[in-house]
Amino acid sequence: MAYVRISFIVLALFVPLLIDCRFINYGICRPDESYSLCSTQCEQTCADKDTWQQPCNHMCAIGCFCIDGYVRQSDKNSPCIKKSEC
Repeated sequence: MAYVRISFIVLALFVPLLIDCRFINYGICRPDESYSLCSTQCEQTCADKDTWQQPCNHMCAIGCFCIDGYVRQSDKNSPCIKKSEC
């Protein structure tokens, strides 16, 4: 009986992780993005590419982020473009 309870607890803890969008979306990034398990939550945009000093939460963020030399076009959901194309 104890084995069944432990198994249920372990299953209850890990099933949400398996269906979490982080795992579903793993590796599905645009060509100008890379997937990271720990990146900054604050990305530059074209609007602030030259003056970017935004206070940022330095906690790890999981997902797709712009590669070096690229910034978000407008917001966190917009595509990454080269800084020179802003």
